[in-house]
Amino acid sequence: MQSLEQTLADIEGIGRELNAVTSVMSDRARTLERKSAERAAAGEPKRLLEGVPFAVKDVIDVAGFPTTMGSNISSGPDPSTSAPVVSLLEKAGALPVVKTNCQEYSYGILGDESAFGRVINPIDPTLCTGGSSSGSAALVAAGVVPLALGTDTAGSVRVPAACQGVIGFKPTFGMVPVEGVFPLSPSFDTVGLFARDLPLLTAAFAVISGNGPSQAPTASSPAQAPIVDLSLLNPTDESSAEIQTWVQEHLGDSTIASATSENSDFLPELVGQGIDFYDIVRRYEAYVLHKQFLDHQGEHYQPGVWAKILSGQDITEAEYQSNVVALEELRASAESFFDDVDFIITPAMGGDVIAWDELGPDSAATFMRYSLPFNVLGWPAVTLPIGAVLDGSTSGSDESSGTVCGEASDTTAATSPRAKPLSVQIVGSPHSDEKLLAFVAGL
Repeated sequence: MQSLEQTLADIEGIGRELNAVTSVMSDRARTLERKSAERAAAGEPKRLLEGVPFAVKDVIDVAGFPTTMGSNISSGPDPSTSAPVVSLLEKAGALPVVKTNCQEYSYGILGDESAFGRVINPIDPTLCTGGSSSGSAALVAAGVVPLALGTDTAGSVRVPAACQGVIGFKPTFGMVPVEGVFPLSPSFDTVGLFARDLPLLTAAFAVISGNGPSQAPTASSPAQAPIVDLSLLNPTDESSAEIQTWVQEHLGDSTIASATSENSDFLPELVGQGIDFYDIVRRYEAYVLHKQFLDHQGEHYQPGVWAKILSGQDITEAEYQSNVVALEELRASAESFFDDVDFIITPAMGGDVIAWDELGPDSAATFMRYSLPFNVLGWPAVTLPIGAVLDGSTSGSDESSGTVCGEASDTTAATSPRAKPLSVQIVGSPHSDEKLLAFVAGL
Protein backbone atom coordinates (compact mmCIF):
# COMPACT_ATOMS: atom_id res chain seq x y z
CA MET A 1 0.00 0.00 0.00
CA GLN A 2 1.39 3.39 -0.99
CA SER A 3 2.07 6.11 1.55
CA LEU A 4 -0.58 8.57 2.67
CA GLU A 5 1.39 11.45 1.17
CA GLN A 6 1.48 9.73 -2.22
CA THR A 7 -2.27 9.12 -2.01
CA LEU A 8 -2.88 12.80 -1.23
CA ALA A 9 -0.65 13.79 -4.15
CA ASP A 10 -2.59 11.47 -6.46
CA ILE A 11 -5.86 12.99 -5.29
CA GLU A 12 -4.61 16.47 -6.16
CA GLY A 13 -3.27 15.20 -9.48
CA ILE A 14 -5.22 12.29 -10.98
CA GLY A 15 -8.31 12.89 -8.83
CA ARG A 16 -8.60 16.52 -9.94
CA GLU A 17 -7.99 15.55 -13.57
CA LEU A 18 -10.90 13.12 -13.33
CA ASN A 19 -13.08 15.86 -11.74
CA ALA A 20 -13.79 13.34 -8.98
CA VAL A 21 -12.81 15.54 -6.00
CA THR A 22 -14.90 18.01 -4.00
CA SER A 23 -12.87 18.25 -0.75
CA VAL A 24 -9.47 16.91 0.29
CA MET A 25 -9.25 15.85 3.94
CA SER A 26 -5.48 15.86 4.26
CA ASP A 27 -5.23 17.27 7.80
CA ARG A 28 -7.80 14.82 9.16
CA ALA A 29 -6.04 11.89 7.50
CA ARG A 30 -2.61 12.97 8.76
CA THR A 31 -3.91 13.36 12.30
CA LEU A 32 -5.39 9.87 12.24
CA GLU A 33 -2.19 8.48 10.74
CA ARG A 34 -0.18 9.99 13.62
CA LYS A 35 -2.55 8.40 16.13
CA SER A 36 -2.11 5.09 14.35
CA ALA A 37 1.66 5.40 14.67
CA GLU A 38 1.28 6.20 18.37
CA ARG A 39 -0.83 3.07 18.84
CA ALA A 40 1.81 0.97 17.11
CA ALA A 41 4.59 2.50 19.24
CA ALA A 42 2.59 1.68 22.36
CA GLY A 43 2.35 -1.96 21.29
CA GLU A 44 -1.39 -1.91 20.60
CA PRO A 45 -2.66 -4.53 18.13
CA LYS A 46 -3.12 -3.58 14.49
CA ARG A 47 -6.71 -2.84 13.57
CA LEU A 48 -8.52 -4.44 10.62
CA LEU A 49 -8.18 -1.43 8.28
CA GLU A 50 -5.05 0.17 9.73
CA GLY A 51 -3.77 2.90 7.42
CA VAL A 52 -6.17 2.18 4.53
CA PRO A 53 -7.14 5.44 2.74
CA PHE A 54 -10.78 5.73 1.70
CA ALA A 55 -12.95 8.14 -0.24
CA VAL A 56 -16.39 9.37 0.81
CA LYS A 57 -19.24 10.22 -1.55
CA ASP A 58 -20.23 13.82 -0.92
CA VAL A 59 -23.68 13.04 0.41
CA ILE A 60 -22.11 11.46 3.50
CA ASP A 61 -21.17 13.72 6.43
CA VAL A 62 -17.61 14.10 7.64
CA ALA A 63 -17.27 16.49 10.58
CA GLY A 64 -15.85 19.87 9.61
CA PHE A 65 -16.27 19.43 5.85
CA PRO A 66 -19.14 20.61 3.65
CA THR A 67 -21.56 17.99 2.37
CA THR A 68 -22.31 19.45 -1.06
CA MET A 69 -24.48 16.67 -2.56
CA GLY A 70 -23.02 17.73 -5.92
CA SER A 71 -25.29 20.76 -5.78
CA ASN A 72 -25.43 24.53 -5.56
CA ILE A 73 -28.37 24.24 -3.16
CA SER A 74 -27.68 25.35 0.40
CA SER A 75 -29.08 22.59 2.61
CA GLY A 76 -27.66 23.64 5.98
CA PRO A 77 -24.40 24.25 7.86
CA ASP A 78 -21.36 22.03 7.60
CA PRO A 79 -21.81 18.93 9.78
CA SER A 80 -20.31 18.90 13.25
CA THR A 81 -20.37 15.10 13.48
CA SER A 82 -19.47 12.37 11.01
CA ALA A 83 -21.85 9.74 9.68
CA PRO A 84 -21.54 6.44 11.58
CA VAL A 85 -20.14 4.67 8.50
CA VAL A 86 -17.24 7.12 8.45
CA SER A 87 -16.66 6.90 12.22
CA LEU A 88 -16.71 3.09 12.11
CA LEU A 89 -14.09 2.98 9.36
CA GLU A 90 -11.91 5.47 11.25
CA LYS A 91 -12.25 3.43 14.43
CA ALA A 92 -10.98 0.40 12.47
CA GLY A 93 -7.90 2.39 11.42
CA ALA A 94 -8.94 3.64 7.98
CA LEU A 95 -8.05 7.16 6.84
CA PRO A 96 -10.65 9.41 5.13
CA VAL A 97 -8.77 11.35 2.47
CA VAL A 98 -11.26 12.83 0.03
CA LYS A 99 -14.92 13.60 -0.61
CA THR A 100 -16.09 12.76 -4.09
CA ASN A 101 -18.16 14.35 -6.82
CA CYS A 102 -21.54 12.77 -7.50
CA GLN A 103 -24.85 13.16 -9.31
CA GLU A 104 -26.74 16.01 -7.65
CA TYR A 105 -28.49 14.70 -4.52
CA SER A 106 -27.89 11.15 -5.82
CA TYR A 107 -30.87 11.61 -8.15
CA GLY A 108 -29.82 9.93 -11.39
CA ILE A 109 -28.12 6.74 -12.55
CA LEU A 110 -26.07 8.24 -15.38
CA GLY A 111 -23.85 10.65 -13.42
CA ASP A 112 -24.58 13.36 -15.96
CA GLU A 113 -25.69 16.20 -13.67
CA SER A 114 -23.56 17.72 -10.92
CA ALA A 115 -22.91 21.33 -10.02
CA PHE A 116 -19.21 20.44 -10.35
CA GLY A 117 -19.57 18.91 -13.81
CA ARG A 118 -19.26 15.30 -14.88
CA VAL A 119 -16.68 12.90 -13.53
CA ILE A 120 -14.33 11.47 -16.17
CA ASN A 121 -14.23 7.71 -16.65
CA PRO A 122 -10.61 6.52 -16.13
CA ILE A 123 -11.11 3.62 -18.52
CA ASP A 124 -12.10 5.83 -21.45
CA PRO A 125 -13.05 9.52 -21.17
CA THR A 126 -15.73 9.07 -23.83
CA LEU A 127 -17.60 6.45 -21.78
CA CYS A 128 -20.37 7.28 -19.32
CA THR A 129 -19.28 6.89 -15.69
CA GLY A 130 -22.67 5.85 -14.40
CA GLY A 131 -24.00 7.40 -11.21
CA SER A 132 -24.78 8.57 -8.78
CA SER A 133 -21.57 7.62 -6.94
CA SER A 134 -19.41 8.33 -9.98
CA GLY A 135 -16.48 10.06 -8.24
CA SER A 136 -15.97 7.29 -5.68
CA ALA A 137 -15.89 4.69 -8.44
CA ALA A 138 -13.45 6.74 -10.51
CA LEU A 139 -10.89 7.16 -7.72
CA VAL A 140 -10.91 3.41 -7.06
CA ALA A 141 -10.75 2.59 -10.76
CA ALA A 142 -7.78 4.93 -11.25
CA GLY A 143 -5.93 3.40 -8.30
CA VAL A 144 -5.97 6.65 -6.31
CA VAL A 145 -7.65 5.00 -3.30
CA PRO A 146 -8.21 1.31 -2.57
CA LEU A 147 -11.63 1.79 -0.95
CA ALA A 148 -14.57 4.17 -1.27
CA LEU A 149 -18.03 4.75 0.14
CA GLY A 150 -21.05 5.38 -2.06
CA THR A 151 -24.81 5.15 -1.79
CA ASP A 152 -27.14 2.90 -3.75
CA THR A 153 -30.88 3.52 -4.18
CA ALA A 154 -31.40 2.04 -7.66
CA GLY A 155 -27.89 0.91 -8.54
CA SER A 156 -25.84 4.00 -7.69
CA VAL A 157 -22.89 1.93 -6.46
CA ARG A 158 -23.18 -1.10 -8.73
CA VAL A 159 -23.75 0.76 -12.00
CA PRO A 160 -20.75 3.16 -11.76
CA ALA A 161 -18.67 0.19 -10.59
CA ALA A 162 -19.69 -1.68 -13.75
CA CYS A 163 -19.09 1.37 -15.97
CA GLN A 164 -15.59 1.86 -14.53
CA GLY A 165 -14.47 -1.73 -14.03
CA VAL A 166 -14.31 -2.13 -10.24
CA ILE A 167 -16.19 -4.15 -7.62
CA GLY A 168 -19.38 -2.59 -6.25
CA PHE A 169 -21.37 -3.92 -3.31
CA LYS A 170 -24.86 -3.03 -2.10
CA PRO A 171 -25.59 -4.65 1.27
CA THR A 172 -28.97 -5.90 2.44
CA PHE A 173 -31.32 -2.97 3.03
CA GLY A 174 -30.94 -1.81 6.63
CA MET A 175 -27.69 -3.66 7.35
CA VAL A 176 -25.52 -0.52 7.34
CA PRO A 177 -26.43 2.72 9.20
CA VAL A 178 -27.59 5.59 7.00
CA GLU A 179 -27.60 8.33 9.64
CA GLY A 180 -25.55 11.30 8.48
CA VAL A 181 -26.21 10.40 4.84
CA PHE A 182 -28.46 12.74 2.87
CA PRO A 183 -31.31 10.52 1.66
CA LEU A 184 -32.82 10.16 -1.77
CA SER A 185 -35.56 7.67 -0.91
CA PRO A 186 -35.31 6.19 2.60
CA SER A 187 -37.30 3.10 1.63
CA PHE A 188 -34.45 2.02 -0.66
CA ASP A 189 -31.28 3.91 0.34
CA THR A 190 -28.21 1.86 1.26
CA VAL A 191 -24.57 2.74 1.85
CA GLY A 192 -22.29 0.62 -0.34
CA LEU A 193 -18.64 0.05 -1.08
CA PHE A 194 -16.19 0.19 -4.00
CA ALA A 195 -12.87 -1.62 -4.17
CA ARG A 196 -10.61 -3.48 -6.57
CA ASP A 197 -9.70 -6.01 -3.88
CA LEU A 198 -12.56 -8.19 -2.61
CA PRO A 199 -10.97 -9.13 0.76
CA LEU A 200 -10.55 -5.42 1.52
CA LEU A 201 -14.16 -4.69 0.58
CA THR A 202 -15.32 -7.61 2.72
CA ALA A 203 -13.30 -6.38 5.69
CA ALA A 204 -14.75 -2.88 5.29
CA PHE A 205 -18.26 -4.30 5.20
CA ALA A 206 -17.59 -6.22 8.41
CA VAL A 207 -16.69 -2.89 9.99
CA ILE A 208 -19.56 -0.72 8.75
CA SER A 209 -22.18 -3.40 9.39
CA GLY A 210 -21.04 -3.76 12.99
CA ASN A 211 -19.62 -7.25 12.48
CA GLY A 212 -15.96 -6.20 12.81
CA PRO A 213 -13.22 -6.22 13.85
CA SER A 214 -13.14 -9.91 12.98
CA GLN A 215 -11.14 -10.99 9.97
CA ALA A 216 -12.92 -10.88 6.66
CA PRO A 217 -14.70 -14.07 5.60
CA THR A 218 -12.83 -16.14 3.03
CA ALA A 219 -14.02 -18.46 0.32
CA SER A 220 -15.03 -21.86 1.58
CA SER A 221 -16.20 -25.06 -0.04
CA PRO A 222 -19.91 -25.56 0.64
CA ALA A 223 -21.24 -28.95 1.62
CA GLN A 224 -22.92 -29.12 -1.76
CA ALA A 225 -22.76 -27.15 -4.95
CA PRO A 226 -24.77 -23.92 -4.74
CA ILE A 227 -27.87 -23.54 -6.86
CA VAL A 228 -27.59 -20.48 -9.09
CA ASP A 229 -30.56 -18.88 -10.85
CA LEU A 230 -29.99 -17.46 -14.33
CA SER A 231 -33.60 -16.68 -15.24
CA LEU A 232 -32.94 -12.96 -15.72
CA LEU A 233 -30.34 -13.59 -18.42
CA ASN A 234 -31.65 -12.77 -21.88
CA PRO A 235 -30.30 -15.32 -24.41
CA THR A 236 -30.55 -12.74 -27.22
CA ASP A 237 -28.55 -10.11 -25.31
CA GLU A 238 -24.83 -10.01 -26.14
CA SER A 239 -23.71 -9.27 -22.59
CA SER A 240 -25.90 -12.10 -21.28
CA ALA A 241 -24.21 -14.45 -23.72
CA GLU A 242 -20.80 -13.37 -22.43
CA ILE A 243 -21.99 -13.97 -18.87
CA GLN A 244 -23.36 -17.41 -19.80
CA THR A 245 -19.88 -18.33 -21.00
CA TRP A 246 -18.31 -16.97 -17.83
CA VAL A 247 -20.77 -18.91 -15.67
CA GLN A 248 -19.94 -22.15 -17.45
CA GLU A 249 -16.23 -21.55 -16.90
CA HIS A 250 -16.46 -20.57 -13.23
CA LEU A 251 -19.43 -22.47 -11.85
CA GLY A 252 -18.98 -25.90 -13.30
CA ASP A 253 -19.75 -27.58 -9.96
CA SER A 254 -22.86 -25.50 -9.31
CA THR A 255 -26.38 -26.52 -10.11
CA ILE A 256 -27.79 -24.04 -12.60
CA ALA A 257 -31.46 -23.12 -12.39
CA SER A 258 -31.76 -22.19 -16.05
CA ALA A 259 -34.31 -20.02 -17.75
CA THR A 260 -35.98 -23.17 -19.08
CA SER A 261 -36.83 -24.51 -15.63
CA GLU A 262 -40.44 -24.73 -14.48
CA ASN A 263 -39.86 -21.75 -12.14
CA SER A 264 -38.24 -19.59 -14.82
CA ASP A 265 -41.01 -16.97 -14.72
CA PHE A 266 -41.07 -16.58 -10.94
CA LEU A 267 -38.19 -14.15 -10.53
CA PRO A 268 -39.02 -11.94 -13.55
CA GLU A 269 -42.61 -11.68 -12.30
CA LEU A 270 -41.39 -10.88 -8.80
CA VAL A 271 -39.14 -8.15 -10.16
CA GLY A 272 -41.89 -6.76 -12.34
CA GLN A 273 -44.30 -6.44 -9.41
CA GLY A 274 -41.89 -4.22 -7.52
CA ILE A 275 -41.00 -1.65 -10.17
CA ASP A 276 -44.29 0.26 -9.96
CA PHE A 277 -44.05 0.36 -6.15
CA TYR A 278 -40.54 1.74 -6.47
CA ASP A 279 -41.60 4.51 -8.83
CA ILE A 280 -44.35 5.85 -6.57
CA VAL A 281 -42.45 5.51 -3.30
CA ARG A 282 -39.19 6.99 -4.58
CA ARG A 283 -40.80 9.99 -6.29
CA TYR A 284 -42.97 10.80 -3.26
CA GLU A 285 -40.13 10.50 -0.75
CA ALA A 286 -37.73 12.55 -2.86
CA TYR A 287 -40.28 15.33 -3.28
CA VAL A 288 -41.03 15.45 0.46
CA LEU A 289 -37.30 15.71 1.21
CA HIS A 290 -36.72 18.55 -1.24
CA LYS A 291 -39.87 20.65 -1.08
CA GLN A 292 -38.29 22.74 1.69
CA PHE A 293 -35.81 24.07 -0.88
CA LEU A 294 -38.10 24.46 -3.89
CA ASP A 295 -39.61 27.91 -3.34
CA HIS A 296 -36.36 29.79 -2.73
CA GLN A 297 -33.69 27.65 -4.40
CA GLY A 298 -35.47 25.70 -7.13
CA GLU A 299 -33.65 27.51 -9.92
CA HIS A 300 -30.30 26.32 -8.55
CA TYR A 301 -30.99 22.60 -9.15
CA GLN A 302 -29.65 20.83 -12.21
CA PRO A 303 -32.49 20.79 -14.76
CA GLY A 304 -32.94 17.03 -14.96
CA VAL A 305 -32.80 16.60 -11.19
CA TRP A 306 -35.31 19.42 -10.72
CA ALA A 307 -37.71 17.68 -13.14
CA LYS A 308 -37.37 14.37 -11.27
CA ILE A 309 -38.11 16.05 -7.95
CA LEU A 310 -41.21 17.83 -9.28
CA SER A 311 -42.51 14.54 -10.70
CA GLY A 312 -43.45 13.52 -7.16
CA GLN A 313 -45.52 16.56 -6.21
CA ASP A 314 -48.92 15.16 -7.28
CA ILE A 315 -48.60 11.80 -5.51
CA THR A 316 -50.97 11.72 -2.54
CA GLU A 317 -49.98 10.46 0.88
CA ALA A 318 -52.67 7.78 0.65
CA GLU A 319 -51.26 6.54 -2.64
CA TYR A 320 -47.79 6.54 -1.14
CA GLN A 321 -48.84 4.65 1.98
CA SER A 322 -50.64 1.97 0.00
CA ASN A 323 -47.52 1.40 -2.09
CA VAL A 324 -45.34 1.22 1.03
CA VAL A 325 -47.59 -1.50 2.43
CA ALA A 326 -47.50 -3.39 -0.87
CA LEU A 327 -43.71 -3.06 -0.96
CA GLU A 328 -43.34 -4.51 2.53
CA GLU A 329 -45.63 -7.41 1.64
CA LEU A 330 -43.67 -8.11 -1.52
CA ARG A 331 -40.36 -8.14 0.35
CA ALA A 332 -41.74 -10.55 2.94
CA SER A 333 -43.23 -12.95 0.41
CA ALA A 334 -40.24 -12.78 -1.96
CA GLU A 335 -37.84 -14.38 0.52
CA SER A 336 -39.35 -17.77 -0.28
CA PHE A 337 -37.55 -17.59 -3.63
CA PHE A 338 -34.39 -18.63 -1.82
CA ASP A 339 -35.97 -21.84 -0.56
CA ASP A 340 -34.69 -23.46 -3.75
CA VAL A 341 -31.95 -21.08 -4.93
CA ASP A 342 -28.73 -19.86 -3.29
CA PHE A 343 -27.66 -17.05 -5.62
CA ILE A 344 -28.88 -15.13 -8.65
CA ILE A 345 -26.63 -14.09 -11.53
CA THR A 346 -27.57 -11.30 -13.93
CA PRO A 347 -25.78 -8.75 -16.10
CA ALA A 348 -24.71 -5.71 -14.10
CA MET A 349 -26.69 -3.44 -16.41
CA GLY A 350 -28.72 -3.66 -19.57
CA GLY A 351 -26.38 -3.72 -22.55
CA ASP A 352 -22.86 -2.38 -22.82
CA VAL A 353 -21.42 0.69 -21.15
CA ILE A 354 -22.17 3.45 -23.63
CA ALA A 355 -20.52 6.73 -24.53
CA TRP A 356 -21.67 10.08 -23.19
CA ASP A 357 -22.70 11.18 -26.67
CA GLU A 358 -24.83 8.05 -27.10
CA LEU A 359 -27.08 8.70 -24.09
CA GLY A 360 -30.77 8.87 -24.92
CA PRO A 361 -34.18 8.97 -23.23
CA ASP A 362 -34.10 5.23 -22.48
CA SER A 363 -30.53 5.07 -21.20
CA ALA A 364 -31.35 5.43 -17.50
CA ALA A 365 -33.87 2.59 -17.58
CA THR A 366 -31.37 0.42 -19.45
CA PHE A 367 -28.62 1.11 -16.92
CA MET A 368 -30.93 0.22 -14.00
CA ARG A 369 -32.57 -2.82 -15.57
CA TYR A 370 -30.81 -5.36 -13.36
CA SER A 371 -29.77 -3.26 -10.36
CA LEU A 372 -33.02 -1.52 -9.39
CA PRO A 373 -35.05 -4.72 -8.70
CA PHE A 374 -32.74 -5.65 -5.84
CA ASN A 375 -33.18 -2.25 -4.20
CA VAL A 376 -36.92 -2.90 -4.43
CA LEU A 377 -36.47 -6.31 -2.79
CA GLY A 378 -33.69 -5.15 -0.44
CA TRP A 379 -31.38 -8.07 -1.28
CA PRO A 380 -27.56 -7.82 -1.19
CA ALA A 381 -25.81 -7.63 -4.56
CA VAL A 382 -22.26 -7.43 -5.90
CA THR A 383 -21.14 -6.31 -9.34
CA LEU A 384 -17.91 -7.99 -10.33
CA PRO A 385 -15.78 -7.09 -13.38
CA ILE A 386 -15.22 -10.16 -15.53
CA GLY A 387 -13.44 -8.68 -18.52
CA ALA A 388 -13.94 -6.33 -21.41
CA VAL A 389 -15.85 -6.30 -24.65
CA LEU A 390 -14.81 -4.59 -27.87
CA ASP A 391 -17.42 -2.32 -29.39
CA GLY A 392 -15.93 -2.41 -32.88
CA SER A 393 -15.63 1.39 -33.17
CA THR A 394 -12.39 3.18 -33.87
CA SER A 395 -11.20 6.70 -33.34
CA GLY A 396 -8.37 8.79 -34.63
CA SER A 397 -8.20 11.01 -31.56
CA ASP A 398 -6.19 10.55 -28.40
CA GLU A 399 -9.31 11.26 -26.37
CA SER A 400 -10.93 8.04 -27.55
CA SER A 401 -7.88 5.81 -27.46
CA GLY A 402 -8.34 4.40 -23.98
CA THR A 403 -5.92 6.68 -22.15
CA VAL A 404 -5.99 7.06 -18.40
CA CYS A 405 -4.62 10.34 -17.02
CA GLY A 406 -2.30 10.77 -19.95
CA GLU A 407 -0.87 7.25 -19.99
CA ALA A 408 -1.71 5.16 -23.03
CA SER A 409 -3.57 1.95 -22.32
CA ASP A 410 -1.89 -1.20 -23.63
CA THR A 411 -5.27 -2.71 -24.53
CA THR A 412 -6.56 -0.10 -26.97
CA ALA A 413 -5.19 2.15 -29.64
CA ALA A 414 -6.53 4.95 -31.77
CA THR A 415 -6.94 2.60 -34.73
CA SER A 416 -8.33 -0.38 -32.76
CA PRO A 417 -11.77 -1.22 -31.40
CA ARG A 418 -12.35 0.29 -27.98
CA ALA A 419 -12.56 -1.97 -24.95
CA LYS A 420 -15.54 -1.54 -22.64
CA PRO A 421 -15.78 -3.06 -19.17
CA LEU A 422 -18.06 -6.05 -18.66
CA SER A 423 -19.40 -6.95 -15.23
CA VAL A 424 -21.71 -9.53 -13.74
CA GLN A 425 -24.14 -9.02 -10.84
CA ILE A 426 -24.42 -11.68 -8.15
CA VAL A 427 -27.31 -11.48 -5.70
CA GLY A 428 -27.88 -13.28 -2.39
CA SER A 429 -30.75 -13.74 0.00
CA PRO A 430 -31.47 -10.97 2.52
CA HIS A 431 -29.05 -10.82 5.46
CA SER A 432 -26.72 -13.36 3.81
CA ASP A 433 -24.19 -10.66 2.92
CA GLU A 434 -21.14 -12.51 4.28
CA LYS A 435 -22.21 -15.70 2.52
CA LEU A 436 -22.58 -13.77 -0.74
CA LEU A 437 -19.15 -12.16 -0.44
CA ALA A 438 -17.55 -15.52 0.39
CA PHE A 439 -19.21 -17.06 -2.70
CA VAL A 440 -17.93 -14.21 -4.89
CA ALA A 441 -14.46 -14.66 -3.37
CA GLY A 442 -14.52 -18.26 -4.59
CA LEU A 443 -14.98 -17.04 -8.15
